[in-house]
Amino acid sequence: MYLEKNISDKIYWHKYIDFYENLLPKTLNCIVEIGVFNGDSIRYWRNKYPLSNIYGIDIIEAKPTWPNDEKIKYFQINQGNILKYKESLKSINKKIDLIIDDGSHDPLHQKITLIESLDFLKENSIYILEDIHTSHPNHPVYKNKVIEFNKNLSFFDKKEKNILMSLQCLLFIDYIKTNNLDFEKSASTINFKNSLFTKKEMSDLYKKVKKINIYKRTVLPNYCYSCNKTDFDFINLKCSCGTELYSECDSMSVLINF
Repeated sequence: MYLEKNISDKIYWHKYIDFYENLLPKTLNCIVEIGVFNGDSIRYWRNKYPLSNIYGIDIIEAKPTWPNDEKIKYFQINQGNILKYKESLKSINKKIDLIIDDGSHDPLHQKITLIESLDFLKENSIYILEDIHTSHPNHPVYKNKVIEFNKNLSFFDKKEKNILMSLQCLLFIDYIKTNNLDFEKSASTINFKNSLFTKKEMSDLYKKVKKINIYKRTVLPNYCYSCNKTDFDFINLKCSCGTELYSECDSMSVLINF
């Protein structure tokens, strides 16, 4: 069966929406989403928060098919460009209630926008880092980033195979907060030469984070994001097109309360 759907993959593939709905407030004034793509997520936020100011950030030029009204504005920037990203948030000229990173999914970009957003978030705000599974050690993006990262290390610093990215950073912070552990003592176990985050950046996050909620899809998607079909091989957990339906490093999102 082939399904035509004009909805975000947050709904039919990752199934993030139910997770968000239980944790998001009823009203928000200012929303920023990184990664507009076809505009389906912006459409979702507009329907959920009809009175909110919504800002979309994407590397591509705005499309005529993207949602548009007097309270929606788009910025064309690369989220990995720290200066341009900060300039766009500063131009909003108000503190932000909700930021959703659904951009490139590059672990370095995810780290940049998380850290650089801290000064622009309102008290009691929310930051959602979607598709954080690209930081899972078994994900190909993670493996490629390790190779790229190690190219910049000296011979003596290349002994460790893996490095600390956004998923590991947030799991660490959640762990020490949940167990009421000392940050300095716990951080002493980390080799920050093998990390996308500096110790100061992790310390700043630790101080500002109130709570971290982590989601991983535990059921099958509604249909395949690759071919939009429902021809599933339920034994091998794959679509007929070959796409994995139940990968251990897929459909993970983190909702952070600041």
